[in-house]
Formats: sequence, C-alpha cells, structure tokens
Amino acid sequence: MMSLFSTMSDAVHFIGIWGMPGIGKTTLARAIYGIICHQFEASCFIRDVRETVEKEKAGLVNLQKQLLFKTLKVKEENIWDYHEGIKVIKTRLSNKKVLIVIDDVDKVEQLQALAGSCDWFGLGSRIIITTKDKHLLIRHHRDTIVHRANGLDNDEALELFSWIVFNQTYPKKDFEDLSNGFVKYANGLPIALKVMSSSLIDRPREVWEDYLHQLEEIPEGEILDKLEISYRGLNEIEQNLFLDIACFFKGEDKNRVAHIEGFGCEKNIKTLEDKSLIAILGGKLWLHDLIQEMGWRIVRRESPQEPGRHSRLWFYKDVFHVLKENTGTEVVEGIVLDFQRTEVVEGMVLNSPPRKENLNDKAFLYMKSLRLLKISNVHLPIGLNFLSNKLRMMEWHDYPLKFMPISFQPDNLVELIMPRSHIEQLPEGLTNLAKLRLLDLSDSKVLVKTPNFIGCPNLERLIFQGCTSLYELHPSVGALNKLTLLNLKDCRSLTGLPCEINLKSLKIFILSGCSSLKKFSEIGTNMTSLSELYLDGMAVEELPSSLERLTGMTVLSLQGCKNLSSFPRVNLPSLKTLNLSGFKVQPPKSCLSHGFSLVRAAHTFFQGCFPIREAINLFLPRNWI
Repeated sequence: MMSLFSTMSDAVHFIGIWGMPGIGKTTLARAIYGIICHQFEASCFIRDVRETVEKEKAGLVNLQKQLLFKTLKVKEENIWDYHEGIKVIKTRLSNKKVLIVIDDVDKVEQLQALAGSCDWFGLGSRIIITTKDKHLLIRHHRDTIVHRANGLDNDEALELFSWIVFNQTYPKKDFEDLSNGFVKYANGLPIALKVMSSSLIDRPREVWEDYLHQLEEIPEGEILDKLEISYRGLNEIEQNLFLDIACFFKGEDKNRVAHIEGFGCEKNIKTLEDKSLIAILGGKLWLHDLIQEMGWRIVRRESPQEPGRHSRLWFYKDVFHVLKENTGTEVVEGIVLDFQRTEVVEGMVLNSPPRKENLNDKAFLYMKSLRLLKISNVHLPIGLNFLSNKLRMMEWHDYPLKFMPISFQPDNLVELIMPRSHIEQLPEGLTNLAKLRLLDLSDSKVLVKTPNFIGCPNLERLIFQGCTSLYELHPSVGALNKLTLLNLKDCRSLTGLPCEINLKSLKIFILSGCSSLKKFSEIGTNMTSLSELYLDGMAVEELPSSLERLTGMTVLSLQGCKNLSSFPRVNLPSLKTLNLSGFKVQPPKSCLSHGFSLVRAAHTFFQGCFPIREAINLFLPRNWI
C-alpha cells in the first residue's frame, strides 16, 4: 500500500482502509502513519471514533478538540458544538499540509465533523479513514481511494506469530508444524494470531498440542469460538474480571477499575494484558471489538431465553425487562447502562436519553449478588425496599426518592455517585464505609446535611457541587487525611466551615459560589499539598494569615469576592495564577500612572503580601485596566 502514497499528486487525498473486524485495519493505518508522518507540517491519529461518540456526551466535539490540539499544539476551549468545531477546523487547517488518521468510523456524520471535504486542509494533505463500511467512504467523498484490508498471507502470519511467541521471525525447532497449524486456524486475522500466540509463550509442546486439538474441533470460520479458548485458559477470578471489562469497563481508567474490583485486580489485569485479551492505552482499558463480542456472547449463553439469569446486564432492553418484570435473580452481579446514547437526526448528532421507566419497589429484591450498578431514568412511585449490600460501585443518576432502603449497608462500597438525586440525608448505615473512595452527590438540590465521615477514612474525592440546600458540612471532614478533592461549588446555603482545615492530601478545594459563607477557615500546618483554591463569589470579608501555609498553591481564584477588602501579608512562593476579576477594591491611583504595566500595578498593590512575579497569570478587574 505504501506505493500508493508515493504516486499521489499534491492535491488533498482521502484514503479509506476497509475490511472486516480483526483484519488489521488499525494496525495498517498506524504503521503507515509512523512511516510518513514526518513528511507533514502536522499530524494526528484519532483512534476509536465510533466508541468515543457512543460513550461520551460531547464525543464529536471532544474529537474535534483533540484534532486541533494535536495539529496546532494549542487548546481550543471555545468550541461548544460540532458546527462551531467545523468552522474552527476549516479556518485553522486550510493552509496546513496535514496527515490525519480517523480510526473506526461507522457514520458519515463523524467524517463530516472531522474532515468534511478537501478544502478544509492544505495542499498535499492525506486523510486516512478506517471503517467496516465501504459504502460510507464513497458517500462521504466520492473520490476516496479505497483499499481493502485482506489480512495476512501465510508467510506474514507465520512471521507475526513467531515474533510474539519466539521473539524471532521464524518458529523454533520442534515447533514448526504446530506453528503452521495455529497460523492456518487464524485465517489471516492479526487479532486471532495475537490472542492465540500470547497463550503459548514459554509453554511446553503438550500445551500447544492440546490447544491445537481444541481448534480442530471448531467449524471453519467460527472465529469467536477460536478466541474463546484463551478465555477458558483463565482461572475463575480472571474470567470474571474479563467479563466485567468486556461488559462494563471498556475505556475506563485502569486504576479506577482496580479499586472497584478489589484486591488482586492489578495482577489479574496484567494477566489479561499478557494474553492479549485487553490492552492498556493512556491508562485506560481497551479491548478489540471481536474480543468484546466474545465476552458478550459468553454472558448471553448463561441463559439464552431469560436475561434475569445473566451474570451481567448492559443492554437497555434486557435491563428494563428484568427490572420491570422482577425476573432478576441471585446470579446477576452487574447492571451498567451507558447513559450517553446518541441518535443522528437530519445530519445532527443528538444526545437522546431513553424515556423514564416506572419500577416497583421490588425491582432489585432478588439480586442479592449485585456488585455493580449504574442506572438512570427511572421512577419509583411506591418506593424501593431493597438494594444489595454487596455493591462496590453504585452510580444512580436522578435517584427519585428522598431516602434509601433502611437495610442498605454496603460495607464494600468503593464509589457512590448520585448526581441530581432527591436525597435529603444519607442514612446512618452509609456512615461506616471503610472502602469508600468517591462520594458524589452533585446537584442534589434537597440535600441539607452531609453524613458523619468518621467511618470513611479512605475517601479521596468528595463532591457536593450544586447542592443548593446544603447548610452544614459535618466537622468530621477534617479527619479525611486521604482526601484530594473537596468540591462545594455553588452550595449557596452553606454558612460555615470547620474552624481549621488541615487535610494533608488535599490538592483542590472549591468554594466558588458559596455566597452565604462569610468566613474562611484557618489553614493547618499539614496543608502543603493544596495546589488550587477557588473562592470565587464568596461573601468572605478577609483571608487568614495562615494562608501562607499553602506553600504549594499554584492557583488562587478570588473572582467576584466583593466583600474582600484586604489581604494578609503572606508569602506564596508557588503561585502561578491569580484571578481577581470582579474584585471590588480599588488599586492605589499611583499604580495606574503612565508607564505602569498591569503586572507592575498588581505588584505594587500587593507589596508586602504575596509576591507577584513577572511570569504570573493575572486576571484583573475591569476597573484596573
């Protein structure tokens, strides 16, 4: 295929790589990208387009921002919809010779948002697209050069297999016949070769023969059955982790999943990676579409006719069949729905949340083994009488009740995420959660009090943003020595904080919009980790002199603090960004005399307070300008 690129004119060309799943389209595109990217002014490889658009609310916009950042090396923050993104891409890249790979496209709208036509890019640009749909390429741009990925021939397949298993280009002696046998059954599919070969590294001949015998019993062309042999070689714990990733955690942060899954998960993730069943890219868990499909098929096979006897539920129709018909059983371990479903209407990509579903109070009654729950869009008109105490992750958006079941005491809970809930107060049973790392009740408008945190010593992130009725933060928050984020943004009814904040791990503290809060806490001696402090719009009248203990603080935002009239004399050596926009106090007139820069004016005004360096990012009030 490289010869194709060497004969192209200086015009802008679209090149499509088309083929079945697992045939090696992405691998081929990445290889070409690596060889020729140095020939262009800028280049960008956008992977997993289909997956990103399906999973993320602003998927297309995020991909447009990624394209602009990688080609221009600047962040474009002012793109709010993909139509605006199109304008920016056309304007900024129309005179640049660029190489762009758009990987795994399944809708024309995705291409229209990222690479609409030739005139978006400078002369000599090359746009490479990988897809399973040949006709999509022609519909988007009729002059697209389409290359069919045909898989590997026998010699190429044997070389790839040998590299993985033996770290050389040919099989070792005594393994030639078996190696050729595996190559035959892979049928030219790189993903199949990779999965099979990863299970054979440093294994004796007897293991090879047994594996090959299992392949011989599978009908020709049944690729999923061939891949499944590697799954059957895992122990039970590894199998369960694989199914969780395939059904729930594709694209999720590896460390987050490890915490949710619990002890030993890091080791088991490494095993799955070593066997090429998953990959870790940018700290996130990924697996090939064919491998994921294999996992789904394994779960569905558990009970072909009744999804209530599946160990994992992720398909919208199955989930609500089980919940509305009360057919869930003790077999069910996970229910995870992706809320960000998208639809394309008249060329526009719309986020289309499913309709609200009515459930009865016994919807979860028989699911005693439920570990993972992520759900939204439900009404509970007669309440809820049971949730599993085995839950490790609970993410329930728009929880419709004021209270949770009295019997709910999930000792193993790691994450409790309930944005926009109608909860007034968490039950006492949720105050002894030693494994809890994340508590997010953002935008829960009727929440009035936080729980006692003494029983949650491992909390790392605490989010009450937008809880407009919250008036009390329990003083036990001061004992959370592992807390890194405390977000109380827009808690407008909050009137007080603990007298002293002394959280040694806290990195980000957000009090912006707490308009009833008139006094800021004293800073303890352990607060050296804090890097960002946001006090925008607070009613605070003065800051404590103990602020100087924040020696690691890089961002201090006081935007709109109209009651603040003076600063303590403090030294903040790490400060890089100071936001004073909307500030009430006037600078001395002498600071604004002819020849003074804004930085110099601020320096003079704060003389004797915290030092202002020439390199600092300053956001000043309009009346200072």
